Amino acid sequence: MMNEQISDASVTGAQDVPGWYPIAASGGVVKRKPIGIKRLGQALVLWRADDGRVVCVPDRCSHRAAALSAGKIRDGCLECPYHGLRFDASGRCVLIPANGVGAAVPQGFDLHPINVREEHGIIWYWYGEGEPAREVPWIPGASEPGFGAAEYWYDAAVPYLRIVENLADFHHFPILHKTMIPGIGTRMDEMDAHVENKIVVFSATMRYEKPGALRRDAKIKASFTLPAIALIEFGGFYVNYFLCPIDDHSCWVFGRYRGVKMPDLIAHAVGKLAARYDRAIFMLQDRHVLLAQGDAPGDLSHFKLYPADRALALLWGLRKQAILEGRRSGTELQNDAAAAAAG
Repeated sequence: MMNEQISDASVTGAQDVPGWYPIAASGGVVKRKPIGIKRLGQALVLWRADDGRVVCVPDRCSHRAAALSAGKIRDGCLECPYHGLRFDASGRCVLIPANGVGAAVPQGFDLHPINVREEHGIIWYWYGEGEPAREVPWIPGASEPGFGAAEYWYDAAVPYLRIVENLADFHHFPILHKTMIPGIGTRMDEMDAHVENKIVVFSATMRYEKPGALRRDAKIKASFTLPAIALIEFGGFYVNYFLCPIDDHSCWVFGRYRGVKMPDLIAHAVGKLAARYDRAIFMLQDRHVLLAQGDAPGDLSHFKLYPADRALALLWGLRKQAILEGRRSGTELQNDAAAAAAG
């Protein structure tokens, strides 16, 4: 029965689900300096306009393709580091120094601004055809930014879907992380995994086969939603994860820690330490195992799974459904365009 469910939920390849993707933390985008990022295979540059709004354009000067992220912000405009062309917050080229101050800018030098949203302390980018969804993906109860929450982010040289698989898997904790997260049993008891409003909800108690003084039950709760957002309650913390593909081989990881039943001052300090420890665990232990897996990321069809993998199976089922819906929407758009062209 379990293998039949997994087969239905399988997705071959690493095709991305259409939707709002988290591409940067709000705290990492400032007025005085542009930042360059690569997300979903695209090089982007971000900065804040004078009114605080986040501006996003391709990280490529329209003149000679220089990386604009190496430039500066001058008078509210992004200045190219190569020849000094300036672009305002709408992407319009307002100055070509070689032509002289006040000279009209020829057509074709403007940049095409990219529609992004800033919500929940995160910059979101729409990936997919058609009109963007009205709301960004979110999990009820997820931590908002502010004092008491500790944030961190980094680029991981691991395929995006490998990390998504890893994020929905807790029964590797007492095996792979027994030295860095001690005191967790291997048996998954009282386990439940189901879908509520396109959110995978998971809970379990991790028990030792033989109880002892230092062998306590470890309870874990988690929720997952597309494209790759998680809320995990474990070890006295609410931990939010937000993932976005950089390219086929790497992933941007953003985490937000908030202590459960802790004063904000203590939660903030302890959360910062926990966040650093979390990254160290991934880089020292998870990363090597994930890179050594043989099958292609995103394809569960060749795996032999058991009940503890049910949360992952359900998440992949939602993913498969979203990809199929995205394909149908893309086909409908193409048909509409063809009909309009035919008159």
